[in-house]
Amino acid sequence: MNDLRRQLLRQMEAIRQRLDPKVLDRARWAAFGKVPYDRDEARQAVSLFLDSRDDGGAFRAKLEAALRQEGESLDLPPPAAAEGGTPDPASPHPLKPRRIGRIT
Repeated sequence: MNDLRRQLLRQMEAIRQRLDPKVLDRARWAAFGKVPYDRDEARQAVSLFLDSRDDGGAFRAKLEAALRQEGESLDLPPPAAAEGGTPDPASPHPLKPRRIGRIT
């Protein structure tokens, strides 16, 4: 029985040496019921959310102002440009599909 235990411990040690330290650290946190997160991934998710809003950056500015009041800063890249370039000011919504023909 003792031999099996030592063999298992050696196998576990070999596996730990092959694992990435970040993966091992995430597993330790998860064992305690905590959810580890990657700051870069979280920053990217917030940035994508703010870029997907179609309010001309009003929500981003409101969020930055609220964080400044709390003494924090919004450490995100500047807003991404729209895929279609600069929108035409004459059209009400440049992303809206145009209907062709009569609508009945």
